[in-house]
Amino acid sequence: MDSPAKPNLSFLEWFFNSPPRLILGSFILAILIGWILLMMPFSAAGKPLSPVDALFTVTSGVCVTGLTVISVEKDLSFWGQAILLVFIQLGGIGIMTFSTFFLFVLRRSKLSFTGRETLYQTLTSGETPNIYNLLFSVFKLTLIIEVIGSIGLFLCWYSGSDGSVNHTIWDSVFHSVSAFCNAGFSTFTENLYRYRTNIPGVSIIAVLIILGGLGFVVLDELFYRRLTYSSSKRTPHFSLQTRLVLIVTFILIVGGALVFYMFDVGNSLAGESFPVRVVHSLFQSITARTAGFNTVDIGRVSNLGLLLLMLLMFIGGSPGSAAGGIKTTTAAIIFVTILSHIKNRRDVEVFRRRVPEGTVSRAFIILVMGLVVVTVFFGLIALVDKPLLTTHSPQDPAVRLLFETVSAFGTVGLSTGITTLFSTPGKLLLIILMLIGRLGPLTVAVALIEQRERVTYRYPKEDIMVG
Repeated sequence: MDSPAKPNLSFLEWFFNSPPRLILGSFILAILIGWILLMMPFSAAGKPLSPVDALFTVTSGVCVTGLTVISVEKDLSFWGQAILLVFIQLGGIGIMTFSTFFLFVLRRSKLSFTGRETLYQTLTSGETPNIYNLLFSVFKLTLIIEVIGSIGLFLCWYSGSDGSVNHTIWDSVFHSVSAFCNAGFSTFTENLYRYRTNIPGVSIIAVLIILGGLGFVVLDELFYRRLTYSSSKRTPHFSLQTRLVLIVTFILIVGGALVFYMFDVGNSLAGESFPVRVVHSLFQSITARTAGFNTVDIGRVSNLGLLLLMLLMFIGGSPGSAAGGIKTTTAAIIFVTILSHIKNRRDVEVFRRRVPEGTVSRAFIILVMGLVVVTVFFGLIALVDKPLLTTHSPQDPAVRLLFETVSAFGTVGLSTGITTLFSTPGKLLLIILMLIGRLGPLTVAVALIEQRERVTYRYPKEDIMVG
Protein backbone atom coordinates (compact mmCIF):
# COMPACT_ATOMS: atom_id res chain seq x y z
CA MET A 1 0.00 0.00 0.00
CA ASP A 2 1.41 3.36 -1.03
CA SER A 3 1.97 5.94 1.65
CA PRO A 4 -0.24 9.00 1.40
CA ALA A 5 1.22 11.70 -0.81
CA LYS A 6 2.45 14.78 0.97
CA PRO A 7 0.66 17.98 -0.03
CA ASN A 8 2.60 20.45 -2.16
CA LEU A 9 3.53 23.31 0.13
CA SER A 10 4.51 26.79 -0.95
CA PHE A 11 7.85 28.08 0.30
CA LEU A 12 6.20 30.27 2.95
CA GLU A 13 4.08 27.38 4.21
CA TRP A 14 7.11 25.06 4.25
CA PHE A 15 9.16 27.73 6.03
CA PHE A 16 6.62 28.79 8.64
CA ASN A 17 5.31 25.30 9.40
CA SER A 18 8.63 24.40 11.05
CA PRO A 19 9.22 26.56 14.15
CA PRO A 20 12.97 25.78 14.43
CA ARG A 21 13.47 26.35 10.69
CA LEU A 22 11.54 29.61 10.89
CA ILE A 23 13.63 30.92 13.76
CA LEU A 24 16.96 29.85 12.24
CA GLY A 25 16.02 31.22 8.81
CA SER A 26 14.88 34.53 10.28
CA PHE A 27 18.15 35.04 12.09
CA ILE A 28 20.24 34.10 9.04
CA LEU A 29 18.23 36.45 6.82
CA ALA A 30 18.66 39.32 9.28
CA ILE A 31 22.40 38.65 9.49
CA LEU A 32 22.76 38.70 5.69
CA ILE A 33 20.85 41.99 5.38
CA GLY A 34 22.85 43.59 8.18
CA TRP A 35 26.09 42.26 6.68
CA ILE A 36 25.43 44.04 3.40
CA LEU A 37 24.47 47.28 5.15
CA LEU A 38 27.54 47.34 7.41
CA MET A 39 29.86 46.88 4.42
CA MET A 40 28.47 50.03 2.79
CA PRO A 41 30.77 53.10 2.85
CA PHE A 42 28.22 55.17 4.79
CA SER A 43 28.39 52.69 7.69
CA ALA A 44 32.09 53.22 8.33
CA ALA A 45 33.75 56.18 10.01
CA GLY A 46 36.78 55.70 7.79
CA LYS A 47 37.75 52.73 5.67
CA PRO A 48 34.79 50.36 5.00
CA LEU A 49 34.71 47.24 7.15
CA SER A 50 36.12 44.04 5.71
CA PRO A 51 33.54 41.34 4.84
CA VAL A 52 34.62 39.14 7.76
CA ASP A 53 34.59 41.98 10.30
CA ALA A 54 31.21 43.21 9.06
CA LEU A 55 29.77 39.68 9.25
CA PHE A 56 31.23 39.17 12.73
CA THR A 57 29.83 42.49 13.98
CA VAL A 58 26.29 42.06 12.65
CA THR A 59 26.14 38.43 13.84
CA SER A 60 27.22 39.57 17.28
CA GLY A 61 24.51 42.25 17.12
CA VAL A 62 21.67 40.03 15.91
CA CYS A 63 22.67 37.33 18.40
CA VAL A 64 22.92 40.09 21.08
CA THR A 65 26.38 38.90 22.04
CA GLY A 66 28.61 41.97 22.18
CA LEU A 67 31.88 40.39 21.10
CA THR A 68 33.50 42.72 18.60
CA VAL A 69 36.61 42.84 16.46
CA ILE A 70 36.17 46.57 15.75
CA SER A 71 35.67 49.75 17.77
CA VAL A 72 32.02 50.77 17.55
CA GLU A 73 33.01 54.30 18.53
CA LYS A 74 35.91 54.75 16.09
CA ASP A 75 35.16 52.40 13.17
CA LEU A 76 31.41 52.94 12.69
CA SER A 77 29.75 56.17 11.60
CA PHE A 78 26.51 57.36 13.16
CA TRP A 79 24.60 55.44 10.47
CA GLY A 80 26.70 52.36 11.06
CA GLN A 81 25.96 52.53 14.79
CA ALA A 82 22.26 53.09 14.04
CA ILE A 83 22.16 50.03 11.75
CA LEU A 84 23.88 47.95 14.41
CA LEU A 85 21.39 49.17 17.03
CA VAL A 86 18.41 48.22 14.82
CA PHE A 87 19.71 44.68 14.47
CA ILE A 88 20.44 44.49 18.20
CA GLN A 89 16.80 45.39 18.79
CA LEU A 90 15.65 42.82 16.23
CA GLY A 91 17.75 40.11 17.85
CA GLY A 92 16.86 41.17 21.38
CA ILE A 93 13.09 41.10 21.05
CA GLY A 94 13.37 38.14 18.74
CA ILE A 95 13.31 37.94 14.96
CA MET A 96 10.42 35.53 15.42
CA THR A 97 8.26 38.27 16.92
CA PHE A 98 8.83 40.63 14.02
CA SER A 99 8.55 38.02 11.26
CA THR A 100 5.27 36.70 12.64
CA PHE A 101 3.88 40.18 13.16
CA PHE A 102 4.73 41.40 9.66
CA LEU A 103 3.54 38.14 8.09
CA PHE A 104 0.20 38.79 9.74
CA VAL A 105 0.14 42.36 8.45
CA LEU A 106 1.01 41.30 4.90
CA ARG A 107 -1.50 38.47 4.74
CA ARG A 108 -4.17 40.33 6.71
CA SER A 109 -5.33 37.01 8.01
CA LYS A 110 -5.19 35.13 11.27
CA LEU A 111 -2.03 33.32 12.15
CA SER A 112 -2.12 29.56 11.82
CA PHE A 113 -2.18 27.40 14.92
CA THR A 114 1.45 26.47 14.21
CA GLY A 115 2.40 30.12 13.87
CA ARG A 116 0.79 31.01 17.20
CA GLU A 117 2.49 28.09 18.93
CA THR A 118 5.86 28.97 17.38
CA LEU A 119 5.76 32.56 18.56
CA TYR A 120 4.52 31.66 22.01
CA GLN A 121 7.15 28.94 22.49
CA THR A 122 9.80 31.48 21.49
CA LEU A 123 8.66 34.04 24.05
CA THR A 124 6.95 32.20 26.87
CA SER A 125 5.80 28.90 28.27
CA GLY A 126 2.49 27.53 29.34
CA GLU A 127 -0.95 27.69 27.78
CA THR A 128 -1.34 29.84 24.68
CA PRO A 129 -2.94 33.23 25.39
CA ASN A 130 -4.26 35.75 22.88
CA ILE A 131 -1.30 36.04 20.50
CA TYR A 132 -2.04 39.64 19.55
CA ASN A 133 -2.19 40.74 23.17
CA LEU A 134 1.14 38.99 23.66
CA LEU A 135 2.71 40.83 20.73
CA PHE A 136 1.36 44.15 21.97
CA SER A 137 2.67 43.47 25.47
CA VAL A 138 6.16 42.69 24.14
CA PHE A 139 6.37 45.88 22.09
CA LYS A 140 4.88 48.05 24.83
CA LEU A 141 7.10 46.68 27.58
CA THR A 142 10.20 47.05 25.43
CA LEU A 143 9.40 50.64 24.49
CA ILE A 144 8.55 51.72 28.05
CA ILE A 145 11.63 50.15 29.63
CA GLU A 146 14.07 51.39 26.99
CA VAL A 147 12.69 54.95 27.03
CA ILE A 148 12.87 55.16 30.83
CA GLY A 149 16.39 53.70 30.72
CA SER A 150 17.50 56.23 28.10
CA ILE A 151 16.21 59.16 30.16
CA GLY A 152 17.87 57.84 33.31
CA LEU A 153 21.23 57.34 31.58
CA PHE A 154 21.09 60.81 30.04
CA LEU A 155 20.52 62.40 33.44
CA CYS A 156 23.42 60.40 34.90
CA TRP A 157 25.90 60.95 32.08
CA TYR A 158 25.30 64.44 30.74
CA SER A 159 26.52 66.31 33.82
CA GLY A 160 29.89 64.61 33.55
CA SER A 161 30.06 64.43 29.77
CA ASP A 162 32.37 66.52 27.60
CA GLY A 163 30.22 65.89 24.53
CA SER A 164 27.18 67.67 23.13
CA VAL A 165 23.59 67.10 24.21
CA ASN A 166 22.85 65.20 20.99
CA HIS A 167 25.90 62.98 21.48
CA THR A 168 24.91 62.16 25.05
CA ILE A 169 21.32 61.45 24.00
CA TRP A 170 22.56 58.99 21.37
CA ASP A 171 24.93 57.30 23.84
CA SER A 172 22.06 56.98 26.34
CA VAL A 173 19.63 55.51 23.80
CA PHE A 174 22.24 53.13 22.40
CA HIS A 175 23.23 51.80 25.83
CA SER A 176 19.63 51.52 27.03
CA VAL A 177 18.66 49.35 24.05
CA SER A 178 21.91 47.39 24.21
CA ALA A 179 21.48 46.74 27.94
CA PHE A 180 17.82 45.70 27.80
CA CYS A 181 18.54 43.47 24.80
CA ASN A 182 21.51 42.03 26.74
CA ALA A 183 23.84 42.84 23.85
CA GLY A 184 26.77 44.47 25.67
CA PHE A 185 27.70 46.72 22.73
CA SER A 186 28.94 50.15 23.72
CA THR A 187 29.69 53.37 21.86
CA PHE A 188 32.66 53.80 24.21
CA THR A 189 35.90 52.13 23.16
CA GLU A 190 36.64 51.08 26.75
CA ASN A 191 33.03 49.94 27.28
CA LEU A 192 31.63 51.19 30.64
CA TYR A 193 35.06 51.46 32.25
CA ARG A 194 34.88 55.20 31.57
CA TYR A 195 31.85 55.53 33.85
CA ARG A 196 32.79 52.86 36.41
CA THR A 197 32.58 55.40 39.28
CA ASN A 198 29.20 56.72 38.12
CA ILE A 199 27.22 54.44 40.41
CA PRO A 200 23.71 55.67 39.37
CA GLY A 201 24.53 55.06 35.69
CA VAL A 202 26.01 51.63 36.41
CA SER A 203 22.93 50.76 38.48
CA ILE A 204 20.55 51.71 35.66
CA ILE A 205 22.48 49.54 33.21
CA ALA A 206 22.36 46.67 35.71
CA VAL A 207 18.58 46.97 36.15
CA LEU A 208 18.07 47.04 32.37
CA ILE A 209 20.19 43.90 31.99
CA ILE A 210 18.22 42.08 34.68
CA LEU A 211 14.86 43.05 33.15
CA GLY A 212 16.01 41.98 29.69
CA GLY A 213 17.23 38.63 31.03
CA LEU A 214 14.08 37.69 32.95
CA GLY A 215 11.95 36.87 29.92
CA PHE A 216 8.74 38.46 28.65
CA VAL A 217 6.41 36.04 30.44
CA VAL A 218 8.01 37.00 33.76
CA LEU A 219 7.90 40.72 32.97
CA ASP A 220 4.28 40.40 31.87
CA GLU A 221 3.35 38.80 35.18
CA LEU A 222 5.39 41.24 37.25
CA PHE A 223 4.04 44.38 35.59
CA TYR A 224 0.51 43.55 34.48
CA ARG A 225 -0.65 40.79 36.81
CA ARG A 226 0.51 42.70 39.89
CA LEU A 227 -1.31 45.81 38.67
CA THR A 228 -4.46 43.78 38.00
CA TYR A 229 -4.42 42.20 41.44
CA SER A 230 -3.56 45.50 43.13
CA SER A 231 -6.69 47.10 41.68
CA SER A 232 -8.77 44.22 43.02
CA LYS A 233 -6.89 44.16 46.35
CA ARG A 234 -5.92 40.52 45.97
CA THR A 235 -2.53 38.85 46.34
CA PRO A 236 -0.97 38.09 42.94
CA HIS A 237 -0.33 34.42 42.22
CA PHE A 238 2.74 33.99 40.05
CA SER A 239 3.32 30.96 37.86
CA LEU A 240 5.94 28.33 38.66
CA GLN A 241 8.03 29.67 35.78
CA THR A 242 8.11 33.18 37.24
CA ARG A 243 8.86 32.06 40.78
CA LEU A 244 11.65 29.78 39.64
CA VAL A 245 13.21 32.45 37.41
CA LEU A 246 13.16 35.10 40.14
CA ILE A 247 14.66 32.82 42.80
CA VAL A 248 17.43 31.42 40.59
CA THR A 249 18.26 34.89 39.24
CA PHE A 250 18.58 36.28 42.78
CA ILE A 251 20.78 33.37 43.91
CA LEU A 252 23.09 33.67 40.90
CA ILE A 253 23.45 37.44 41.20
CA VAL A 254 24.14 37.54 44.93
CA GLY A 255 26.15 34.32 45.04
CA GLY A 256 28.16 35.27 41.97
CA ALA A 257 28.94 38.71 43.41
CA LEU A 258 30.16 37.28 46.72
CA VAL A 259 32.44 34.72 45.07
CA PHE A 260 33.75 37.23 42.51
CA TYR A 261 34.59 39.66 45.33
CA MET A 262 36.54 36.97 47.20
CA PHE A 263 38.41 35.85 44.06
CA ASP A 264 39.30 39.30 42.71
CA VAL A 265 39.58 41.65 45.65
CA GLY A 266 43.32 41.75 45.00
CA ASN A 267 43.16 41.76 41.19
CA SER A 268 40.60 43.60 39.06
CA LEU A 269 38.99 45.17 42.16
CA ALA A 270 42.27 46.34 43.68
CA GLY A 271 42.60 50.04 44.42
CA GLU A 272 38.85 50.68 44.73
CA SER A 273 36.94 51.61 47.88
CA PHE A 274 34.77 48.96 49.56
CA PRO A 275 31.41 50.34 48.28
CA VAL A 276 32.76 50.55 44.72
CA ARG A 277 34.13 46.99 44.97
CA VAL A 278 30.71 45.75 46.04
CA VAL A 279 28.98 47.56 43.16
CA HIS A 280 31.47 46.23 40.59
CA SER A 281 31.16 42.69 41.97
CA LEU A 282 27.38 42.85 41.68
CA PHE A 283 27.60 44.35 38.20
CA GLN A 284 30.01 41.71 36.90
CA SER A 285 27.82 38.97 38.36
CA ILE A 286 24.81 40.46 36.54
CA THR A 287 26.46 41.22 33.22
CA ALA A 288 28.32 37.90 33.00
CA ARG A 289 25.05 35.97 32.85
CA THR A 290 23.43 37.93 30.07
CA ALA A 291 25.06 41.06 28.69
CA GLY A 292 28.78 41.75 28.33
CA PHE A 293 29.32 45.26 29.66
CA ASN A 294 32.27 45.58 31.98
CA THR A 295 33.21 48.09 34.65
CA VAL A 296 36.47 46.30 35.49
CA ASP A 297 39.38 45.32 33.26
CA ILE A 298 38.57 41.71 32.31
CA GLY A 299 42.22 41.31 31.31
CA ARG A 300 43.13 41.69 35.01
CA VAL A 301 40.57 39.24 36.38
CA SER A 302 42.12 36.24 38.11
CA ASN A 303 41.93 32.75 36.60
CA LEU A 304 39.48 31.73 39.33
CA GLY A 305 37.42 34.83 38.56
CA LEU A 306 37.35 33.89 34.88
CA LEU A 307 36.16 30.37 35.73
CA LEU A 308 33.35 31.82 37.84
CA LEU A 309 32.32 34.20 35.06
CA MET A 310 32.35 31.28 32.60
CA LEU A 311 29.94 29.34 34.82
CA LEU A 312 27.58 32.33 34.98
CA MET A 313 27.86 32.86 31.20
CA PHE A 314 27.11 29.20 30.51
CA ILE A 315 23.93 29.31 32.63
CA GLY A 316 22.83 32.63 31.12
CA GLY A 317 19.41 34.25 31.45
CA SER A 318 15.86 32.94 31.36
CA PRO A 319 13.68 31.42 28.61
CA GLY A 320 11.87 33.87 26.35
CA SER A 321 14.40 36.61 27.09
CA ALA A 322 17.16 38.32 25.15
CA ALA A 323 19.77 36.29 27.03
CA GLY A 324 21.68 33.21 25.94
CA GLY A 325 23.13 30.25 27.81
CA ILE A 326 21.36 27.06 28.82
CA LYS A 327 18.94 29.25 30.85
CA THR A 328 18.22 29.60 34.57
CA THR A 329 15.24 27.24 34.53
CA THR A 330 17.33 24.51 32.90
CA ALA A 331 19.91 24.78 35.67
CA ALA A 332 17.14 24.78 38.29
CA ILE A 333 15.46 21.66 36.84
CA ILE A 334 18.78 19.81 36.75
CA PHE A 335 19.48 20.74 40.38
CA VAL A 336 16.05 19.73 41.71
CA THR A 337 16.17 16.49 39.68
CA ILE A 338 19.46 15.50 41.33
CA LEU A 339 18.01 16.50 44.70
CA SER A 340 14.89 14.43 44.10
CA HIS A 341 16.96 11.34 43.27
CA ILE A 342 19.08 11.84 46.38
CA LYS A 343 15.88 12.01 48.45
CA ASN A 344 14.56 8.93 46.63
CA ARG A 345 11.50 10.80 45.34
CA ARG A 346 9.63 9.28 42.44
CA ASP A 347 8.79 12.65 40.83
CA VAL A 348 10.71 15.85 40.33
CA GLU A 349 8.86 18.42 42.43
CA VAL A 350 9.19 22.20 42.71
CA PHE A 351 6.96 24.24 45.03
CA ARG A 352 4.45 21.39 45.32
CA ARG A 353 4.26 21.05 41.57
CA ARG A 354 5.38 17.99 39.59
CA VAL A 355 7.71 18.70 36.68
CA PRO A 356 6.85 16.66 33.55
CA GLU A 357 9.35 13.97 32.58
CA GLY A 358 9.69 15.51 29.12
CA THR A 359 10.83 18.81 30.65
CA VAL A 360 13.42 17.03 32.78
CA SER A 361 14.74 15.16 29.74
CA ARG A 362 14.99 18.37 27.70
CA ALA A 363 16.90 20.08 30.52
CA PHE A 364 19.57 17.36 30.58
CA ILE A 365 19.72 17.23 26.76
CA ILE A 366 20.28 21.01 26.65
CA LEU A 367 23.03 20.74 29.28
CA VAL A 368 24.85 17.91 27.50
CA MET A 369 24.52 19.53 24.06
CA GLY A 370 25.78 22.83 25.46
CA LEU A 371 28.84 21.17 26.97
CA VAL A 372 29.52 19.27 23.75
CA VAL A 373 29.21 22.40 21.59
CA VAL A 374 31.55 24.42 23.83
CA THR A 375 34.09 21.58 23.96
CA VAL A 376 34.09 20.99 20.20
CA PHE A 377 34.36 24.67 19.29
CA PHE A 378 37.06 25.27 21.90
CA GLY A 379 39.07 22.46 20.34
CA LEU A 380 38.54 23.80 16.81
CA ILE A 381 39.44 27.37 17.80
CA ALA A 382 42.55 26.17 19.63
CA LEU A 383 43.50 24.24 16.50
CA VAL A 384 43.18 27.16 14.05
CA ASP A 385 44.52 29.81 16.46
CA LYS A 386 47.41 28.03 18.18
CA PRO A 387 49.41 31.28 18.61
CA LEU A 388 46.80 32.50 21.10
CA LEU A 389 47.80 29.64 23.39
CA THR A 390 51.37 30.94 23.58
CA THR A 391 50.64 34.59 24.40
CA HIS A 392 52.17 35.86 27.64
CA SER A 393 49.63 37.09 30.19
CA PRO A 394 48.94 36.83 33.93
CA GLN A 395 45.90 34.83 32.88
CA ASP A 396 46.33 31.29 31.58
CA PRO A 397 46.17 31.35 27.73
CA ALA A 398 43.95 28.26 27.57
CA VAL A 399 41.57 29.77 30.13
CA ARG A 400 41.41 33.00 28.09
CA LEU A 401 40.58 31.07 24.92
CA LEU A 402 37.95 28.99 26.73
CA PHE A 403 36.55 32.20 28.22
CA GLU A 404 36.12 33.63 24.71
CA THR A 405 34.41 30.42 23.55
CA VAL A 406 31.95 30.33 26.44
CA SER A 407 31.28 34.05 26.02
CA ALA A 408 30.29 33.46 22.38
CA PHE A 409 28.12 30.46 23.23
CA GLY A 410 26.41 32.30 26.08
CA THR A 411 25.97 35.37 23.82
CA VAL A 412 27.54 37.42 26.59
CA GLY A 413 30.29 39.41 24.91
CA LEU A 414 32.82 39.64 27.72
CA SER A 415 36.39 39.34 26.49
CA THR A 416 39.88 39.34 27.95
CA GLY A 417 40.98 41.38 24.94
CA ILE A 418 41.95 38.66 22.46
CA THR A 419 38.94 38.83 20.12
CA THR A 420 40.75 41.08 17.66
CA LEU A 421 43.67 38.61 17.56
CA PHE A 422 41.56 35.79 16.10
CA SER A 423 42.35 34.64 12.57
CA THR A 424 39.66 34.61 9.87
CA PRO A 425 38.84 30.90 10.48
CA GLY A 426 38.67 31.61 14.21
CA LYS A 427 36.28 34.51 13.66
CA LEU A 428 34.08 32.34 11.42
CA LEU A 429 33.95 29.67 14.14
CA LEU A 430 32.89 32.30 16.68
CA ILE A 431 30.20 33.51 14.26
CA ILE A 432 28.72 30.01 14.01
CA LEU A 433 29.01 29.56 17.77
CA MET A 434 27.19 32.83 18.49
CA LEU A 435 24.29 31.76 16.26
CA ILE A 436 24.09 28.34 17.91
CA GLY A 437 24.26 29.92 21.35
CA ARG A 438 21.51 32.45 20.59
CA LEU A 439 19.06 29.90 19.19
CA GLY A 440 20.11 26.96 21.34
CA PRO A 441 21.87 23.76 20.16
CA LEU A 442 18.62 21.78 20.30
CA THR A 443 16.75 24.27 18.09
CA VAL A 444 19.55 24.35 15.52
CA ALA A 445 19.79 20.55 15.46
CA VAL A 446 16.04 20.12 14.94
CA ALA A 447 16.05 22.78 12.21
CA LEU A 448 18.88 21.12 10.27
CA ILE A 449 17.86 17.47 10.69
CA GLU A 450 14.80 16.29 8.80
CA GLN A 451 12.19 15.12 11.29
CA ARG A 452 10.51 11.74 10.86
CA GLU A 453 7.11 10.68 12.05
CA ARG A 454 7.06 9.22 15.55
CA VAL A 455 6.95 5.43 15.57
CA THR A 456 4.09 3.73 17.38
CA TYR A 457 5.94 0.60 18.53
CA ARG A 458 8.20 0.09 21.58
CA TYR A 459 10.93 -2.50 22.13
CA PRO A 460 11.14 -4.70 25.27
CA LYS A 461 12.80 -2.99 28.24
CA GLU A 462 16.10 -4.20 29.71
CA ASP A 463 17.98 -2.46 32.50
CA ILE A 464 21.64 -1.39 32.34
CA MET A 465 23.98 -0.64 35.25
CA VAL A 466 25.22 2.95 35.28
CA GLY A 467 27.42 5.02 37.62
